[in-house]
Amino acid sequence: MTDLLIALCTVFLVVMGGKAFIAWPAYRGSVYQQLFGSFLEYYWKYTVNQDLSRSGYLDSELGPHRLLYNAYRDANGREANQFVTVLTTHGAATVCAVHTSGAVNGGDTGAWHIERDSARYTLTSSLIYVRRQQKFLAKALGKARVSCAIVFDDGADLSGVSCSCPTMHVGELVAWLKGLDEPISEQDVTSAFEAIKAQMTRN
Repeated sequence: MTDLLIALCTVFLVVMGGKAFIAWPAYRGSVYQQLFGSFLEYYWKYTVNQDLSRSGYLDSELGPHRLLYNAYRDANGREANQFVTVLTTHGAATVCAVHTSGAVNGGDTGAWHIERDSARYTLTSSLIYVRRQQKFLAKALGKARVSCAIVFDDGADLSGVSCSCPTMHVGELVAWLKGLDEPISEQDVTSAFEAIKAQMTRN
């Protein structure tokens, strides 16, 4: 019996260790690291609870909140931009997360570019996807106010970006969320979460 228990524990640890190995690259340096504060919380909610809609870390920083995630693909079917919609009693916000490094250049019109390793790459303007996201959220929430932000990796050079949507490093996100000044009730947070989730199932 003891040998069987040891074997089961060993298998469990190997499986969980493998899942942690897979989950770590998606967490490190990403928007998830800012939303969950520690890999342990992210890993537990991602693999065991399978529910990333709440964060203990954000509970302490922002109070009552809910989180939703979606993404858009480009013309070639590749994932172009990830979004997390943060519903908090400070206000509602949708955040476009661009996981890239280098020097970013762009504005309200035209294509954006990234310069990295002496090469220049074209990047579809994140504002295109922000506007699509705003239309999507309007279907669920009507005229409710939803702020927007575009976040890049902490190592990115954003000095060449000038656009109407706030642009920042991912490490600045939680401080920006704290500064939202469109307070809503905890009941409205829950209602908005359910409305957006329902809209996601219809799309």
